[in-house]
Amino acid sequence: MIRRIICTCLIVLATAGALGCWFYFVGALSAQGRGQTRCGQVKIVLLDSLESGIVNRKAVQKEVEKQVIGRVTDSIDLDAIERQIRANGEVMTAQVFTGSPQSVNVHITQRKPVLRLEGAGGRWYADPEGYLFPVTNTVDVPIVTGRLPMQLTADWRGPAPEAQQEWMRGMIALAQYIDSRDILRQEIEQIDIAPDGDIVLYTRTPGPAVIFGDYGDCSEKFRKLEAWWRNIAPQTGETTYKTINLKYNHQIICKQL
Repeated sequence: MIRRIICTCLIVLATAGALGCWFYFVGALSAQGRGQTRCGQVKIVLLDSLESGIVNRKAVQKEVEKQVIGRVTDSIDLDAIERQIRANGEVMTAQVFTGSPQSVNVHITQRKPVLRLEGAGGRWYADPEGYLFPVTNTVDVPIVTGRLPMQLTADWRGPAPEAQQEWMRGMIALAQYIDSRDILRQEIEQIDIAPDGDIVLYTRTPGPAVIFGDYGDCSEKFRKLEAWWRNIAPQTGETTYKTINLKYNHQIICKQL
């Protein structure tokens, strides 16, 4: 009886040992196979593709594919690719990771431009936080032209120079106010900075230039502008006046052609 029990135990131990060796051997072969797997696919996902559409997904895909397709997946420096994508001013966040041994996945969150600056040195978008980056794709946002109170290089990426950050915040607030009202979003096409620093608005519908002054008291100034559109323009016609001035409290000053 004892001999039978000992034999049974030995058989069980031998079987367990054999199975353990087999699983180890298969696992080692599998790991070795994964270590030699080459990347054959890149998947780009814009997590907020309906928000701005400012990132060129095809361009990102092409650039990443040049770096990873055909390479052993385990040898790819995913962190370096992630840093490269984040260096693109239009990208707010980027995550690069392997979805399977044969694929590299890239998840991107885009910046959302609220206005565009056009100056002697180049063209830049600004997002709600005041981050500036070069224009590469067209997005329908208010355009700021004229005598911009800052000097930027064409490839500038980052906040405005410290001395102009308050002005930048004011211009962003102005653009966001325009975006918040349908009639303003439809009509205000361009924001120009005059040599004296005044903000001048130009509309899509032919009509007078709107002298806005500074970016303060947005709601009051736009209330006067809407009142002019609603009550005065229908009686005088859109092309009677050269300018309408909203700078001064409780009045609209119209200058004829």
